[in-house]
Amino acid sequence: MKVLITFALANEFAPWRRLRRFERVSVDAWDQTYVAQVGLRDVRVVLTGAGRFATQRALAHAFDHDPDVCIASGLSGALKPGYAPGDVLAARMVADVRATRLFHSDAELVSRSEASGAKIVDKFLVTDQVISTAEEKRALSTSGDAVDMESLYVLAAAGQRGIRSVAIRAISDGADSNLPLDFDGVFDERGAVSIPKVIGQVVRRPGRIAGLIRLANESERAAAALARCLDAYIQQMASGPLPELAKAEALAI
Repeated sequence: MKVLITFALANEFAPWRRLRRFERVSVDAWDQTYVAQVGLRDVRVVLTGAGRFATQRALAHAFDHDPDVCIASGLSGALKPGYAPGDVLAARMVADVRATRLFHSDAELVSRSEASGAKIVDKFLVTDQVISTAEEKRALSTSGDAVDMESLYVLAAAGQRGIRSVAIRAISDGADSNLPLDFDGVFDERGAVSIPKVIGQVVRRPGRIAGLIRLANESERAAAALARCLDAYIQQMASGPLPELAKAEALAI
């Protein structure tokens, strides 16, 4: 079985990359693809960059090796107070905040995630901007459990190709926390975090440094928890063949 896993950013992938010694397969700066053997599974990781356009661009050739399973992964913000930084969630569905597009994760893949340490939740919401304040999170809390910027587009691309898929993400910031920077303003043209842009904001707002350090620590803990969950999840797949599953279901509302 071949498994494709997407992360938006390098720091989300870093703990698992170290654990399994993933090898990069391209020297093209715009193609950040890594491969490793996890148990009996051939695993390919693609770093998409943050947001819709970076993700869609990165996915243009991500499925060329014909994966059997696709996992949309990475970090996310909690929308409900019951989820703490470091919790790993597997969503039954993902939707945009306007409720115009909704994609279901494969039910069997969601069910199997629980044995690997994930909490099964109803829905991830996907936005075009970073949700940075507790007030914004409260406004979305009745519609979803966590928020990110990529899962919808990953599951949509998998569904178009008839590939079973699931969204599994770790919480990096709680529902009651405010992000310390304007993260919409720190991404470069590839959807990666630009260090000069981060430094520029910190210089203008030095009082945010403590919050930035706290977020970095919580993100690192969340990424490590996600690595453990994904590694166990992929190895669990090696315990036996997956049953025949329905193709990814997409609903236009």
